[in-house]
Amino acid sequence: MSTNGNEPGGIHARRIEADNVVSGVQIQGGDVQTASELVQLTQSIRQGKISAEEIKARNLVSGLQYIADPTQANVEDLRRELAALRAQLAQAMASQEFADPADAEDAQDSLATAETELAKPQPNGNRILRKLDELSQIITRSAETAEAAGKLGALVIRLAPLAATLWQVAQHLFGG
Repeated sequence: MSTNGNEPGGIHARRIEADNVVSGVQIQGGDVQTASELVQLTQSIRQGKISAEEIKARNLVSGLQYIADPTQANVEDLRRELAALRAQLAQAMASQEFADPADAEDAQDSLATAETELAKPQPNGNRILRKLDELSQIITRSAETAEAAGKLGALVIRLAPLAATLWQVAQHLFGG
């Protein structure tokens, strides 16, 4: 296996066969506070790259993976966490923590679409994944902007790892 130092978070190989392949950060267990302190690493979700002609792995992570108890994640947990995220997102919006109000609206729309799809008897997993991916990207960019502006107490900063985690949980549940 070889790595390419020119690309962040990259693992490149002709063939990978392993129980666990991680490009970025993987955290299992611990508390949510620990995950929220990793906002700078949530960007690696976007940058993480694993490529191979053939990959045989039980667990493949590109970016940040944080699941408090990965063996217990289910659709109902995802619904509950999305509802909690919606409340926190509304709070961040009310506090005007998004540099661009259109980004806040887009994040809210992506979350609402994912929740609506998840509530269906036969949810479209690809759509849920796409909307949670959009949500994670928007919140991560907004968190980075807040962090760069020195607003380290901003709620949006704590939401970035949470949004990334929920995207990862959805990937686990819907096979993305």
